[in-house]
Amino acid sequence: MAKIETSVEIARPVSEVWEYLTDLRNEKEWSTEVVDTTYSGPIQLGAIGTDTRRWGKKVVKWDWKVTAYEAPRRLTLTYGPPMNAVADFTFEPTTQGTRLTCTTTLKPSSWMRLLAPVIAAEGRRADQKQFAKAKEILESRKAG
Repeated sequence: MAKIETSVEIARPVSEVWEYLTDLRNEKEWSTEVVDTTYSGPIQLGAIGTDTRRWGKKVVKWDWKVTAYEAPRRLTLTYGPPMNAVADFTFEPTTQGTRLTCTTTLKPSSWMRLLAPVIAAEGRRADQKQFAKAKEILESRKAG
């Protein structure tokens, strides 16, 4: 098992950060890995979907399910193979706006356990890039 924690402060209100990041139509705009996303409907407890992601030179499909939904404070996605994982996103108000944190627990099986440290390091870099991009997009918007 490996854990990745990434956090960023975004100078926008929690409601705006939540609305943008949980609207999957925006995902390809800020994600550095997502090529496509299909999903069963609005993001809510029990919603399911599949991400098509670029991992290095490979393109993989990754099924997920919303296993916690506490708008606008917390969203947890549980992913299945090829890499079982749980990604817990929290949205906390700060004096400057919102602290967005994602704690991802990777749960590799079989031979992939050997690669967990490498996968976690790459995941950490990807999360940092994605969070920086989301911050840039959200902070460039005019106050509503």
